[in-house]
Amino acid sequence: MVAYYVVITLQYILWLYSIFIVIDAIMSWLPFLANSTLGRLLDKIVDPYLNLFRQGPIRKLAFATGIDVSAVIGLFILYFIQNYALNWLFNILYKILG
Repeated sequence: MVAYYVVITLQYILWLYSIFIVIDAIMSWLPFLANSTLGRLLDKIVDPYLNLFRQGPIRKLAFATGIDVSAVIGLFILYFIQNYALNWLFNILYKILG
């Protein structure tokens, strides 16, 4: 039963982090919001994760087109973890622990 609450808590944290990514992406379009205190705080929270996807061909795409798709890729990965990987992990723990 403890594993269930751990999985639910992790899903909630990932959902909240996804919301932070969306808010940060929207705020990046408006310089006065991106440079605000809240914008800088969200950048400190979100950018370390999104920088994982801002390398290689994604960086070249962003420079060539001016469109940064790292937020979309990051949200897709979080969605996969939240909806599939955590449920898979819960099922394994449930079978092991009974």
